[in-house]
Amino acid sequence: MENYMTEGNAAKSIAYFSIPLVLSSVFQQLYNLVDSIIVGNYVGEDALAAVGASYSITMVFMSIAIGSGIGCAVVISQYYGAKMIHKMKTSIYTSIIAIAVLSVFLACIGWIMSDFLLQIMKTPQNIFYDALSYLKIYFLGLTFMFLYNIITSIFNALGESKIPLYFLIFSSFLNILLDLIFVVKLQYGVVGVAIATLIAQGVSAFLSITYLLFNLKKFKTKDEMVLDSNLSSKTSEIKINKKENINKRKDSKDVKIFDFPILKNMSKIAIPSIFQQSFVYISIFLVQIIVNTFGSSIIAGYTIATKIDSITMIPLASFGNAVGTFTAQNIGAKKIERVKEGLKSSLIIITLMSFAIFAGLFIFGQNIIELFLNNAQSGDAIDFAVKYLKIVSGFYIVKGFMNAYCGVLKGSGDISVFVLSTMLNFLVRLIIVYVFAKTIGPSVIYYGVPIGWFVGLLIGYIRYKSERWKFKSVVK
Repeated sequence: MENYMTEGNAAKSIAYFSIPLVLSSVFQQLYNLVDSIIVGNYVGEDALAAVGASYSITMVFMSIAIGSGIGCAVVISQYYGAKMIHKMKTSIYTSIIAIAVLSVFLACIGWIMSDFLLQIMKTPQNIFYDALSYLKIYFLGLTFMFLYNIITSIFNALGESKIPLYFLIFSSFLNILLDLIFVVKLQYGVVGVAIATLIAQGVSAFLSITYLLFNLKKFKTKDEMVLDSNLSSKTSEIKINKKENINKRKDSKDVKIFDFPILKNMSKIAIPSIFQQSFVYISIFLVQIIVNTFGSSIIAGYTIATKIDSITMIPLASFGNAVGTFTAQNIGAKKIERVKEGLKSSLIIITLMSFAIFAGLFIFGQNIIELFLNNAQSGDAIDFAVKYLKIVSGFYIVKGFMNAYCGVLKGSGDISVFVLSTMLNFLVRLIIVYVFAKTIGPSVIYYGVPIGWFVGLLIGYIRYKSERWKFKSVVK
């Protein structure tokens, strides 16, 4: 299972890691995408809007899971790159326990506050109760989502991006099957969508955590490898000396189930990351409030556009994440120049991908959108979604570059500037929407997106060129 990114061709290492990451993200998005297609076609526009109105709230909680995953992954990846296997294993166990406890607490909070959150979002009355039902069931499965997310972050930190993909393929097809049963056959509507997602996430979480714990045994500490080598030698009578026995016991003792100093190290990265991710999705939440004031047609169009947008940007986000893992492992291995080599290769690939995705959306964007809604019945929603995708996708290269430079900052442990870059990106977008919503109208929603990306890229680029990120390693 060992897959170090500290050796060999840098471009190949990142590409090899990124391809399964892209596919994993695609299948992850299928949960929401298939939900939307089935709801839009079999239940109606109001039901689709209800899922969309709930989405921004669920993303606030998802931000905590993502931020926690970032903190855990950076520490695990740097220990792995430094080949400190006992510390790596302790970090993994600590991560799982801490995330499980946190998720149960947040699930209770979310369940209690669901009604209040929808009210302050000014959710239209015609979709309010469907949105509330969706949220209540979502919070029942919050722990599954948190656990799956942290296990995925752990596998990615170890350079094993293929493993989460396999589980996601299975759970995505399971989700589709359950959608057809609960929504189409049993006609449970939005509730059926939520139940299908809960079951699929639960199965995926259980399978992935079982596989991880079983395969951790394959990682050997240095003393364990020495011991295995001695036991497999050709000498017929091997005696393990007292020193080796002491080392083995000491090393085994070092692999703890829970370690507060390691949790503290993770928290130094995780807490700012959670704050950053929370700010991102709170910004989305606040933008959704403005979107809701334009009526259910614009809500539906915005929901469709952002779901398509979230999938088409997956390759760009995946390469940013790959740069982060690549950086973390090489920082741990003290290979700074290799980090720079990996970034340059990633920028070239991101440029090519950005233009290809833009061309595809410009030509086929409306055809994709019409998979969600009937053009004759939902013309306003489709027109808005088409305009959103054409404007925003033209600046995907800016988003891709921002992800890559911020990936270096994140992987190195330079978390404060990484957080600043992302937060200003969304803050600028939020200001534009709230200041100009009344004068410009719904189109302000997509004009602010690329402006925010430019701000985020500028901050990430300046920090990278300063080279201060080199000295932010968690592993000393």
